[in-house]
Amino acid sequence: MKKSLTVFVVVLNTLFGQAQAVQLKGKVVNIADGDTLTILQHDKTQKRIRLGEIDAPESKQAFGQRSKESLIQLCGGRNAVVQVQDIDRYGRVVGRVSCNGVDTTAEQVRRGMAWVYDGYAKDKSLYEVQSQAKKARKGLWADASPVPPWLWRKGQTTAQAATQSGSKAVSGEVRGNKNSRVYHLSNCPGYTAMNPKNVLSFKTEKEARAAGFRKAGNCPG
Repeated sequence: MKKSLTVFVVVLNTLFGQAQAVQLKGKVVNIADGDTLTILQHDKTQKRIRLGEIDAPESKQAFGQRSKESLIQLCGGRNAVVQVQDIDRYGRVVGRVSCNGVDTTAEQVRRGMAWVYDGYAKDKSLYEVQSQAKKARKGLWADASPVPPWLWRKGQTTAQAATQSGSKAVSGEVRGNKNSRVYHLSNCPGYTAMNPKNVLSFKTEKEARAAGFRKAGNCPG
């Protein structure tokens, strides 16, 4: 199993190095949660897939089960096409998954069944999709203060995250994400949702832009 995974990773790296698109196809035979599924390929091998660029609520978290049911509705028993982006530390393929032509990454965000994964989102248009879902209070956005799963997994709340690691939120402070090179204002959904280790503070938006950061797409105004 380990050898098979190693060979697969080597093949992917070779293809990425040649700037070729890596694509997997198969029938969805299992859905673990709102952002993880398994496909059965034509050669009868199974691949566990993590939907790229989003993070769905954990099973024991609010809306966790509903997020899973949403993905079942989109992909359960259907043919899937995976545009591979990466291999994560658990050996799962990470990518954009289409089931019957529907982009499940965007659709889960549109339904309010997943967050855009700040720092990992390559498609910045997803932030606008998320903003629309939040305005409409769809899915998890019906809660007054939904907690992103990457914080929930650490036992944190949104409020706690803002004060950890010396990253206390100050009114008017501009907070940049060192991974995504995106900055957030205090009225932006991602302002307190960043991993404190990734936070870089600025006094003004002008200062953030001068440092090569751009404003988060889900910030109002």
